[in-house]
Amino acid sequence: MIVGRKQSLDRAVELVQAGISVEIVGGRGSGRTAFLNALRSRLDESGWTVVSVRGIASLRQHPLAALHLAGIGGGTRPAGGLHETAEALRKTLLHARSALFLDDWDDLDESSWGVAVSVGLTAGVALVVSRLDGPRARNATGGRPGSSLESPYFIDMSPLRFEDMEKALSAYLKAPIESTTMSRIYAKSGGNIGLAVSMIDSATREGQLVRRAGGEWVASRDLWSPALRTVVEGYLENLDAAARDALEIIALVGLASVDTIRKLVEWETLELLEERSMVAFVESGQSQLITVVPPLLVEFFRHEALSARRMRLTQLIIERLGTDDPVTAVLGEPDRRHAVGAEGEALFVRLLHERARAMRLVTATEWEAARTPENAVRYIMALRQTFTPGVRETVRRVLAETDADAGDASDRAQLAALRARWSAYVDHEVDAAVRDLRDAREGLDAHVGLLDAAEVEIEVNLRGVPEGFSDRLEVSDEMPDAVKIELLQTQLLILVSAARFSDAQRVYADLERIGPPSTTARVLQAIAFLGMAEQPSALEIVNRGFGEAHSNLDIEGVRSFGAAALLCHVYSGNIHELDELIDSVSAAGEPTPFPAGYQLALLSVGALTAIRRGQVATGERLVAEVDQLGVPDGPLPGQSSAWGHAQLLLFNGRTSEAADLFWESSERLWERQAHFGALMGLLGAVEIEPTESRLAAIRAHLRSIEEPTILHTQAAFFEAVFADDVEGIEQAGQEFERTHRVGLALSAYLQLTALAERLQDTASVERAAQRIESIRRRHGAVAFDVGRFSSSAVLLTEREREVAALASGGYSNQEIATRLVLSVRTVESHMHRIMRKLGVSSRHAIDVSSPGVA
Repeated sequence: MIVGRKQSLDRAVELVQAGISVEIVGGRGSGRTAFLNALRSRLDESGWTVVSVRGIASLRQHPLAALHLAGIGGGTRPAGGLHETAEALRKTLLHARSALFLDDWDDLDESSWGVAVSVGLTAGVALVVSRLDGPRARNATGGRPGSSLESPYFIDMSPLRFEDMEKALSAYLKAPIESTTMSRIYAKSGGNIGLAVSMIDSATREGQLVRRAGGEWVASRDLWSPALRTVVEGYLENLDAAARDALEIIALVGLASVDTIRKLVEWETLELLEERSMVAFVESGQSQLITVVPPLLVEFFRHEALSARRMRLTQLIIERLGTDDPVTAVLGEPDRRHAVGAEGEALFVRLLHERARAMRLVTATEWEAARTPENAVRYIMALRQTFTPGVRETVRRVLAETDADAGDASDRAQLAALRARWSAYVDHEVDAAVRDLRDAREGLDAHVGLLDAAEVEIEVNLRGVPEGFSDRLEVSDEMPDAVKIELLQTQLLILVSAARFSDAQRVYADLERIGPPSTTARVLQAIAFLGMAEQPSALEIVNRGFGEAHSNLDIEGVRSFGAAALLCHVYSGNIHELDELIDSVSAAGEPTPFPAGYQLALLSVGALTAIRRGQVATGERLVAEVDQLGVPDGPLPGQSSAWGHAQLLLFNGRTSEAADLFWESSERLWERQAHFGALMGLLGAVEIEPTESRLAAIRAHLRSIEEPTILHTQAAFFEAVFADDVEGIEQAGQEFERTHRVGLALSAYLQLTALAERLQDTASVERAAQRIESIRRRHGAVAFDVGRFSSSAVLLTEREREVAALASGGYSNQEIATRLVLSVRTVESHMHRIMRKLGVSSRHAIDVSSPGVA
């Protein structure tokens, strides 16, 4: 069954049966051969004789090779061979209802083609030819020199529509494909069914595409595979060196204007690439942009390990676009990428920064040539990928020198929204940002909603949910899609931060109906799943997004999905995944100031994790970076400076101060209607230092949350611990297990063990031990954060462990100082901190087997 080609197939059958020649034209992988096979089957069913010959590229220089390998002729003498082969072909086509099929005509040798034309004319049979598209492919039945066949009927094997490809691939896999996975496959393949099938084959072999329990296929990570290199090389094989260089240059710079690409690529080469359907022209406002298609080609070039080649092409871009103005000075800034140990990660970081540098150069050139709002937005978006002091000054210059009245209403609105976000998030001038948005409304007509979305988003992120926000974010059918998306995305932010997760999923579904949701929307959906205690769904979204961003060299995606993934692992307590992810995200370089909150989350979660692992110097550095940001807490979990500060206070034994800090900052978030982040912080304060008044306040807050969430179970657990409720602790542990909060489940069972032993409840002790053993067996050697915010969870530093061990062994401060080559005053300082952390009043009470020492 040829999905999406039924009308073309029916037409082809009619034409061949009428004796009219047909050309099936398309790119590599477009399904030409599959179409020929389906056409042959239809003709066979009607009693026709079909003779099939296929061109072979490696034998193009061998006369009659294609016909002989098809079993037609085979004489040894050149002249006689030609005559004998023609006669043999004529005999196979004696039947009145005969047709000659020539597949991969571009690779057919000249002699086989000449014999096919001659016999076809004399026998009066239809020729069905499949060939590559583009007039520079050898003209086939209708125009080749010496050919006198009638003009053929052309059937264009254009890219499949989304629905048709989904049907075809689901039939191929014998099961449906998850919608987001299908969208990724369609986007990467550009509707080319051959490339899509190759992606599926490699992904299923390598475990990147897996089948869920319900039977649906879903991508578990990025769909690129080294096995696809051979497929893509075949797609590129007919390009000469200049054309291949040109295609890689366009892939390297990304979406760029025709004027920019013309400085890098010759017209003749650009025309060739368009004829081969390897580049596409995209209308954007008053200009045209060029991009490589299908997108899988871009991934191929990005994964090529030819450093010298990439350096040569990057240098060529710089030479042809470079200027002597401040734009080039920005590009000449020192490389600020972070050092990484793993070779693969180092390669990724290098590619990431090469990509960012090329994009900055291209967009700078376009803006210098035409200082329009459209070009300014593209340039600033490229600049913010690698945020430095030089970038800050360049953005100010671009905003000051762009003609804000040029372009259409959409471009002007986007620039006004971007200007306001920069003022609010970078310059910390919220009032000025709001004022500018309100002053810019005139003349924007249907696009004024972009300014409403930006204003509400800024208020939510930095101050709180403004009154009357629902009226300002209302979506109507007549609005442009770009405006609907921004308004719905801001609604999504408010709903997730308010812990209205079911409403958030409804809004996300509205976004999906308009088009593929943005990175920000997908991150918010994942956080909503987390709040609904559906951690596997949340982690699937962020892991997939992180893999895509990694593959596409998307710095914003790496940071945004990375921040959400960190939150997922804090939720589950998976320490190993946290460590690896922090390294990976940090390698991307300095975080950008917006999307708001993600920079704060990365630093805060990184500080919290480092301190819990005993890496105090790293934690202190990250806490200092949080302070340097000078930004208010964000509305989402993790976007709070209290996370790192409280953990540092705990490390120094200042338990009450840590709990108070967490509680006060979280109450401020509650006043801003950031209920999800507030409740997570309030529960953190109770975990550090539980009191009846705090538990009562949390109970009151939870009554205003209309749906069950992860927060309710956690609150019930702390209530049970506070009340010495064995049954309640056990039930909470089971619920934590069910919702994949493994660290909390282990913590619950450990606390259950301690309480049951104190109460001499041996049955509960045994059940807790069995549950702990079951969890350990399921997760193997994976390390989970069991202590979390409890003071016993804060590890002593390596030096403090040495001092504690000697002190517990009876050594005096002077003896410890001598053994460790320290001053007595330093040892005294260590001893004071150790006793405060372990909650003991004398050195004799130090236990080297306690969690804080071991």
